[in-house]
Amino acid sequence: MERLGTILSLLSVGLVATLLPILLWRRLVHKFPLFFIYVISSLFSSILRFSVSGNYQLYFRIFWATEALYAVLALLALYEAFHDVFILDYEAWPWFWMVFPGAVLMLSTIFVGHALLYPPTGVPPLIALILSFETVVNCVKGGLLVMFLSLAWLLGGESWLTYPYGVVLGFAVSSFGSLLSYWLYSFFGTRLHWLGKYGPPMSYIVAVLIWIASCFLPPEPKDRWHNFDDPEKALATVRQYVRALRWIAEKDR
Repeated sequence: MERLGTILSLLSVGLVATLLPILLWRRLVHKFPLFFIYVISSLFSSILRFSVSGNYQLYFRIFWATEALYAVLALLALYEAFHDVFILDYEAWPWFWMVFPGAVLMLSTIFVGHALLYPPTGVPPLIALILSFETVVNCVKGGLLVMFLSLAWLLGGESWLTYPYGVVLGFAVSSFGSLLSYWLYSFFGTRLHWLGKYGPPMSYIVAVLIWIASCFLPPEPKDRWHNFDDPEKALATVRQYVRALRWIAEKDR
């Protein structure tokens, strides 16, 4: 099992090291610098964690310090993708810039505030704050993916797949895989102890593979709302949206 952990760590480092030159080659660094910084920090953090894995106390400190850094940089990279997809909305509505930070602030008030008011027993306060903020970031990952998928469906699939979608999909897969692994481990106990240990790194490897593939996807179209210039196409899209809302309403009854 320990050999498997070492293999997964080395594979993760190798894939991230492969992603960096691809981002440079595809000239995505200038448009998405925050994601590039996230990838660089991920590479160096993984190497640092691996190098001190034999010292438990030092590894513990470095692990949680890099987890906090991961959460902040991931949030910034998600904002970068959000801004690229909704750039037309930023130009059309001056208030639109408040949507993303407003959602983060609301989620932080709920989860971080709860950690401050009702700290979990047996957990250091700083680690509780990091975990609560990671929960906020995970919610943003999932919510942003749902928003992107809804937008792609609303526009008849014309926004799918593009590079920003791939970035968000990778983050969502990594978070969902980790949460699923921890949930199965907590539910079934020691029978799946290996899943709780190796599920998260395997999910991250899948995420990096998605990011590598995303580098070869087209950019977000500049005229993604052009169908709404055609009244017939716009009406068909609105009718599709209304039918979906009616179906949801019927299910709630």
